[in-house]
Amino acid sequence: MMRRTKIDIYADILEVIKRYPEGCGITRISYGSGMPNDRTRRFLNQLINHGLVKPRTDDPRKYMITSRGLEFLDAYYKLRQYL
Repeated sequence: MMRRTKIDIYADILEVIKRYPEGCGITRISYGSGMPNDRTRRFLNQLINHGLVKPRTDDPRKYMITSRGLEFLDAYYKLRQYL
């Protein structure tokens, strides 16, 4: 089994959030990315700090992908084509 890198985990989390334009809770992100809640929360906080994800203004328990997050995913998939 191939080990996932941090970049792969970031992309997995962003992909899960991208599927839910109305926002996505931590449990759904955790299940979708295949990680426990506490680990998912750590990665999610890093994505928020880098401006790739943001909490919804009307419901801060739900998260949305930003345009920068979409750019990251686009670049990630382009890079994967070459590797």
